[in-house]
Amino acid sequence: MKSTNGKSTNNQMSFYRIYRPQVIAEIDNVSVREQLLELLNKDRSALPHAYLFSGPRGAGKTTAARLIAKLFNCTRPLASGPCGKCDQCTSIAEGRNIDVLEIDAASNRGIDEMRQLRDAINLSPASAPYKVYIIDEVHMLTTEAFNALLKTLEEPPKHAVFVLATTDVGKVPATIRSRCISVVFGKATTEELVHALKRIVKKEDLGRVDDEALAAIAETVDGSFRDAVKLLEQVSFHKGKITKNVVRGLLSVNEEKTIETFLAHVVLRQVKEALTDIADLVRDGRDVKVFLVDCLTRLHHLLIEHVQGTVNGTWRGDDLKDMIRRFTQAYGELRTSPIASLPLELAVVEFCSVSFPRTRESSAEDTKEQKKGWISDRVGDDKNTLGLLTLDKLNEFWRDFIEAMKPYNHSVAGVLRSARPKEVKDGIVTIEAFYKFHQEKLSETKTREALSQVLKKLFGEKVKVEVVLGKK
Repeated sequence: MKSTNGKSTNNQMSFYRIYRPQVIAEIDNVSVREQLLELLNKDRSALPHAYLFSGPRGAGKTTAARLIAKLFNCTRPLASGPCGKCDQCTSIAEGRNIDVLEIDAASNRGIDEMRQLRDAINLSPASAPYKVYIIDEVHMLTTEAFNALLKTLEEPPKHAVFVLATTDVGKVPATIRSRCISVVFGKATTEELVHALKRIVKKEDLGRVDDEALAAIAETVDGSFRDAVKLLEQVSFHKGKITKNVVRGLLSVNEEKTIETFLAHVVLRQVKEALTDIADLVRDGRDVKVFLVDCLTRLHHLLIEHVQGTVNGTWRGDDLKDMIRRFTQAYGELRTSPIASLPLELAVVEFCSVSFPRTRESSAEDTKEQKKGWISDRVGDDKNTLGLLTLDKLNEFWRDFIEAMKPYNHSVAGVLRSARPKEVKDGIVTIEAFYKFHQEKLSETKTREALSQVLKKLFGEKVKVEVVLGKK
């Protein structure tokens, strides 16, 4: 939102929301802009009905998808594309157009959701010429859901348009890809990022941000428009002239604070807080490998300080050595892990499962701190749920779970394709089957034990498995 003077208010991370490109000409990714401009050469009735946008997080896929929706529904189109100002364009930009549906495939990945979409798609649009379905993270759909989507893509009604977006195009079936116009969103160049930032600097009247500062921002965000804009907003709160040194100082402070907070949670056996730190990294698109290297670098410095007798009293030599060994092992496992954050999460859980050492060397102050609760009691016994396995995460990696079951029992893996996770609570994973014989097969003692073993292998948490019969 904006204040009365035309500048944005201090809502958290509002720049990216306010300054999304609203017309094709504002897209800073040159390759994407040129591909979308080519669509203007045809009447919209002759345009393809399905598009596949692929590329890293923060590259502008959702923004471009909304521009496709405007391209089809704008009531006052210009030679340069949608006007960005008519009722259809503004309602799409604000996310309130009832004929433009944005679906998160990570949360709606099953066949039931795709069947509902297929049933609803035949209904005519309420007010726009076209109904546009934007499906984000489409690679998260199940095999059955992809099959249902494929049927819809093969014979869509004339008023339906699909924009599929993904950060992992390799997981999208070839049958889906072949029916879509592909637009690849590469990482933005430094020039493209600086161009985008300058537009915001001008509109926000941030003349105190110099060009070298903008270049410093662009060089540190790994080609992500979203991260660049977020960082610009952060530095905009700095009083006085904003130079490249101000930007680098802010980055250094933020990174150091993140590492220190995470390691403090780990050494104090605060497992849930440490896992939340990792989840935040993944959510923000941070590289787990780089973060782990930074943590090991910090632990190395602490180890040297310990040997020299200058380390902070919170850290003990045994803790440092144990954590370094576990994190080093996690680093080696990153390359083969089906889940990028899993090796680090397991290292945290295993470290926190070891009781805090109470040796003769422990001081009275240490004991006092323990009584205050700064040092957690043993975490990770069978009675406690560690929080590593959640329903959302199991849904997200359900296909990986099925693949991991194949070496144990190929037929069980086949049955799981027709089932779905229903609940994860109090150390019990409830799986919902939709056929009686599937429920009976999965409920066999040996099968449930195998399911539990694979879940522990994938997610590092010992759970029991229950199977219920659901309604289709």
